[in-house]
Amino acid sequence: MRPYIKMYFYGRDTRPPLVQRIVPNGETGLCFYRGNKVTYSGVGEVGSCFASQTMHYIDIKAHGGIEIVGAHFTVLGARMFLPAPLNEYTNRILSVDDVGLGELERHVMEAATADECWGRMDSFFLHSLMRNDADELNLRRLHRAISYGIGHLDTVRIGVVATEACLSERQLGRLFSSFVGLSPKDYLRLQRYHKTLADMKSCRADNVTLTEIAWRNGYYDLSHFSSDFRKISGYSPSRLLDISENDGDEVGWRI
Repeated sequence: MRPYIKMYFYGRDTRPPLVQRIVPNGETGLCFYRGNKVTYSGVGEVGSCFASQTMHYIDIKAHGGIEIVGAHFTVLGARMFLPAPLNEYTNRILSVDDVGLGELERHVMEAATADECWGRMDSFFLHSLMRNDADELNLRRLHRAISYGIGHLDTVRIGVVATEACLSERQLGRLFSSFVGLSPKDYLRLQRYHKTLADMKSCRADNVTLTEIAWRNGYYDLSHFSSDFRKISGYSPSRLLDISENDGDEVGWRI
């Protein structure tokens, strides 16, 4: 399942933070709240959901203790399990029924342990893959585009990315939107944001200015740098660096 599922996760907290901010990272996920529901900003009360692609942060408010189990898809993985192209879900928090996964929710809610939840999800997704034919050629092209783009975040041009994938810019945009749910430009903006934040953290003990870090990551003026950070995370770069505490956490999209 590794090409499609980045990880399964489980969490239980009797006294969770009142609000947790989730920052987009260019990937999507399924969340099943077993017990108390939570409130997603701009959406309302949520029990189980598919979190689609977005360029904006979202705040999740707890109402007492929570128990959550779910799946975090790879960047191209979710398309294999959903009934429609990913761009049809962009900027939405959808119920699992809306994306054809109501049966999986029932399996997860009936499971007794986290391991059983993960086993049931694994079995469900494996059976889904057996029923679907992967578009191997275009998946390889998109993997190449993503790999090249991430390797050249400071200087990337979408036309060059398309050429590397043996596609026109228009073809790349259409395929990318369908499989990823974002345009190539927006996806790479998110990757640059996360790389820049990682550089900011690693340079905390050094005498390196934010201006220098921004410049070497392809932000050619500070207003662009600050605007991107505020749009994606809701915080200025300096403020985000002060409050970000998840260094080394695989789930780098939590604040």
